Amino acid sequence: MINTKQICAIIVAYNPVLTDLMQTIASLKRQLCDVVVVDNSPLEIMELKDAGIEYLWLKGNKGIALAQNVGIEYCVENSYENVIFFDQDSKIPDNFIRNMLQFAADNNALISAPVFYDEARGFEYAITHIKKNGFREKLYSHGRKETFTSSVVISSGSLVKTALFEQIGMMDASLFIDYVDTEWCLRCFNQNHLVYINPNAVMIHSIGNSSFSIFGFSVPVHSAARRYYRVRNAFRLLGYSHVPKLLALREITFCIVHSLILIFHEKDKRNYLKSFISGVWDGIRNVKGENPRTSNMEHK
Repeated sequence: MINTKQICAIIVAYNPVLTDLMQTIASLKRQLCDVVVVDNSPLEIMELKDAGIEYLWLKGNKGIALAQNVGIEYCVENSYENVIFFDQDSKIPDNFIRNMLQFAADNNALISAPVFYDEARGFEYAITHIKKNGFREKLYSHGRKETFTSSVVISSGSLVKTALFEQIGMMDASLFIDYVDTEWCLRCFNQNHLVYINPNAVMIHSIGNSSFSIFGFSVPVHSAARRYYRVRNAFRLLGYSHVPKLLALREITFCIVHSLILIFHEKDKRNYLKSFISGVWDGIRNVKGENPRTSNMEHK
């Protein structure tokens, strides 16, 4: 039996498809998981105020990291033992919450996460373990049942003991969006806290608004506004002592290549080029928070 105050789900919303978000909330409530939705949308969503959850509207887009922090603060203030993060369109399997709680207890894990499969193409996403020297190792469950560990996971589906935030600190709101989970996980790893991967918990996940293939590689597509943060924050990774320099340099290189591909491939070439140039310039200057040029642009 899940105890009261044992777990609360944090969902950051931004102009959500309401039917998808309500399905996610309903799934969590069926699994006896409390829910707090922190809303970055420009307009308040009245339906969520009557959904039997805690609804916190931020009156505009404050970024995913700050929104997550608002949710974490709510959970800490209300004495929840665990938080679990989800996207606004997450598809949560039955018994997922009980599975993750039991797994965390069995492994004495402060951070745990499921494995992910691509919704459209049906393959397992690699979990990328970043070593202390910055070299990367791709990890897969390959249908195994044994627990394994990683230094980094995406936030969606991850379960965290609330006590850990007191030791490690909150999400870095200066990143706004992109690399938020990477930076926080590497902060944990720097203090020898690994993520325990539960191979028996599976979530469906898709990266980007769409994707296309080039030379056999799948290239995810985000908006030009979103690409700004990806590029800028890749450069900003160089400034974190707990982020290996080799990793930061790799991310910078791949972000540049990815941006150039999108500039040539997508129709909105002008905006992709502008976001790339401004992202590089602001990354070098260590600009923090929201893109100062595009406060009203879409960040998804």
